[in-house]
Amino acid sequence: MMEERKIGRKTDLRVLKTQKAIKDAFKEMVMEMDASQITVKELSERAQIHRKTFYLHYTTIEALFEDIMKDLFQEYCRLIEQTAPDAPFDEVNRVFFTFMSRQEPYMERMVCAPSYRDFSDKLFMTMMIHNRSRYNPYANYSKEEQNVINTFLCLTSVNIYRQWVKDGKVLSLEDLIELTNRLFLHGISDVRHDL
Repeated sequence: MMEERKIGRKTDLRVLKTQKAIKDAFKEMVMEMDASQITVKELSERAQIHRKTFYLHYTTIEALFEDIMKDLFQEYCRLIEQTAPDAPFDEVNRVFFTFMSRQEPYMERMVCAPSYRDFSDKLFMTMMIHNRSRYNPYANYSKEEQNVINTFLCLTSVNIYRQWVKDGKVLSLEDLIELTNRLFLHGISDVRHDL
């Protein structure tokens, strides 16, 4: 019995070490190339594993993308679940932008670079679904109306984040959060300057 546990632990450590090598190589490649340029062959070479070993862990490069994004989603869930399910929008907005501002450069690129957007947009819609499963302030609307509301909130938030990154994060995080709260809660008329 003790022998089996030791063998199991060794195997688990080997698997974890290989997965880390794969993910580390992937993160390097994200910083250097577009999504379509990442191949199993090059990733395996960088991770110093055989291609067959890659396929023991992931069926495709897309599955690896999804696994990396799943890690981000789990981190976000841990953070958002520290707020009350019915927390006001401005608090949820603060959690989102604060969380995104702390991402490593490879994740920032995966969210912002055009070639990675399909993967990240799916992730953000999953985050929205998770938030709605905790509390849905739009439950009185039809399913179709909720889809429009949630798409607006989700994709607007992520696109504002992308613009903030593109602008070199010149606007402070606090100013970004305050401005987005005003825009989301009161609309463009709240920020318009009448001449």
